[in-house]
Amino acid sequence: MTKVEVRYVFTKPFEEAWLGAIERLHGVYGLQALTLNAGLDGLSVQYDASRLKPADVDRQLHRAGLPVLRAAA
Repeated sequence: MTKVEVRYVFTKPFEEAWLGAIERLHGVYGLQALTLNAGLDGLSVQYDASRLKPADVDRQLHRAGLPVLRAAA
């Protein structure tokens, strides 16, 4: 297992309704942790890189309805 952490920024102001989407993402195979940052303007995602590619993570977040962009490293 290769654990990777990627940071995302929200493209809109945070909405409380996104909490349910974030909670449901915890059940996606290969996603290990999703953490809102303190300012509620972004999200950190830990995932298993042996199971998912960065584009797969992006797709899961967008499919869940989260307006995010991967932050520059």
